[in-house]
Amino acid sequence: MFHFQEDPLLSYYSVPRAKSFLQTSYKTNDIKQAEQYAYDNCYRFIYCLEHGELFLKQAQQSPIAVQPVLAFYGLSHLLKACLITVDPCYPASVQVLAHGLSSRKKKKQNYYFFQDEVKVQRHGLFIHFSEKMFHITHIEGTKLNMKTLLKQIPELSCFFHQHNECSPFLTLEKKEENSLPSELMIYYALLYNLSMIARYETEWWYELLKLMPGEEYPFIKQFLTISIHKTPLLIEDYLRTKNKTDP
Repeated sequence: MFHFQEDPLLSYYSVPRAKSFLQTSYKTNDIKQAEQYAYDNCYRFIYCLEHGELFLKQAQQSPIAVQPVLAFYGLSHLLKACLITVDPCYPASVQVLAHGLSSRKKKKQNYYFFQDEVKVQRHGLFIHFSEKMFHITHIEGTKLNMKTLLKQIPELSCFFHQHNECSPFLTLEKKEENSLPSELMIYYALLYNLSMIARYETEWWYELLKLMPGEEYPFIKQFLTISIHKTPLLIEDYLRTKNKTDP
């Protein structure tokens, strides 16, 4: 688990620092013309980081009703900054600009977020950053279950433990489900689905927030708090360790 701190990405908000960091990253990844690419991308790298953090800071100050949308776009921009460090030509085509996931059409009755799924698409940001940043391949068509993803977040383990004995719903066992090796991938899939719900399934979303009818509300609320605060730390950890440089 991480100890939260303020502005973990601040050291990258410098043109000479960003240029040097990118050049080192490109050389580490055996990318030719590393110096030129670093020069071309340093401002774009900084702006993606800044824009992503602005979304997340706004999410901290906003009502929970709009937090999923702000947090999702904040994470998306931070991931784009990370992609620039390993893919200097990103985006090379319009295909990688899509979200890369699709959500099921929500049922108006008896809908449970824990049982919902998103599906990995052939093209888009999700599959692109999974391959470029984490070397995860062959995930097209994979269905990702929301409860399975939430259970992989360390800070939610106590929630599941506390609710496990008293909630038959939480103890239901399903068929074998896919897990993801990176928390950033988990956050992206969860925030994507929550942002789609907040935008297009407003009735169910506000019933959840105002009436709190089931077991899912505390998990969703806690996840949003965790993701908003922890995302910059995960991004900084990726930049520091995956690219073999030390801010």
